[in-house]
Amino acid sequence: MHIRDLINKVSKKAAAVLDRIMDLLAGAAGVLLILIMLLVSYLVVMRYSLGRPPGWVVEICQYMIVALTFLAAPWLLREGGHVRVDIVLAFLSAKTNTILSLITSIAGILISLILALYGALSTWQHFTQGITVIEILRIPKAPLLSLIPIGFFLLSMQFLRQAYGHCERLREIRRQRSKEPGI
Repeated sequence: MHIRDLINKVSKKAAAVLDRIMDLLAGAAGVLLILIMLLVSYLVVMRYSLGRPPGWVVEICQYMIVALTFLAAPWLLREGGHVRVDIVLAFLSAKTNTILSLITSIAGILISLILALYGALSTWQHFTQGITVIEILRIPKAPLLSLIPIGFFLLSMQFLRQAYGHCERLREIRRQRSKEPGI
């Protein structure tokens, strides 16, 4: 077995594991979205029927929205659901388009890794110092913050996959151009 075959085999297994993790986290985000909907409905019913809205509902929903964002972002990137301004890209050649996509993927890797690192450092600091959220509910802040580095790390891995795909696309474009007559 050649080293390239081994690398391909390992990368396919890693990609499958990464996809599974992203699917599970996106599913958890979907459950959180449903819970937010139910909690807000409960809040409205309690406010208008009994005149006593529970204050903890808003706080819990805020935490869930943050969690939902960082759990679903890697999956959304994989599915191509992030906002793209493709009006300019439509006028560019396939090669230029792919190069720009590669550059943005590399920028995404770097930014996501930096934010994951700072998020992990902040989470660790909050954990070691025992910092709590001081609102209606007094809960440790570190578990809430831990979703930020996890989400950004998974985002960086997805950007890495995209960058690899763009490199493969550039190779394919070069192969096609080398086969064209007169070149």
